[in-house]
Amino acid sequence: MVAAGLLIILSVVTVAGSAFTVSQVLGNHKSCTSNCGPRIVTPLPAPAAYKSSALGFEVDYNPNWTVRSQDAQSVTLVTKLGLLSVVGAKSGQPLDQVMQSAVSALPTSQWQDVTHVSDLKGAHIGDQNGSGAVYSANLVGSNATAAKVRFVIIAATRNGVTVVIFGANVADLKNYPNGIPEGEEFDALCQQFQWGSS
Repeated sequence: MVAAGLLIILSVVTVAGSAFTVSQVLGNHKSCTSNCGPRIVTPLPAPAAYKSSALGFEVDYNPNWTVRSQDAQSVTLVTKLGLLSVVGAKSGQPLDQVMQSAVSALPTSQWQDVTHVSDLKGAHIGDQNGSGAVYSANLVGSNATAAKVRFVIIAATRNGVTVVIFGANVADLKNYPNGIPEGEEFDALCQQFQWGSS
């Protein structure tokens, strides 16, 4: 249960950070008003995919990320700059309780000084509205040194299945409004998420 709760928390944090980062980046974009020719954009690589055999949902993710662990209800990915986890479970709990459980499940020996930074407006997983929040923490590594991190938790429920996305990066407050450098990629994962049919 503790491991499942931790995975749920990790999943929720990841999604929330992504959505918040994308909203901040898009909100600062200025519209072109003259000499606006088409731009050449490098297409994203085809995503890799994980499908839950127990709950039917599918997660498309950056193929440059590697799978740390997976089972019938969850997948944990090592990203370029951090970690992203997606965990599903049959649940009828309110989303705020699910998110609080995910935060509480983080091992205090590693995740220290966890602080709520902001709620994530417009949080969603796939086309399902949800709840999300961004947090800050000090993450103690194996060498006993602490790194400042930001993480996002996003949770949503559909047809009795609750999914929690947790994403964490080393904090970069100078270049990213919410401090999560991979926030756009986390948000893309949330956008492409497909719920199972039931």
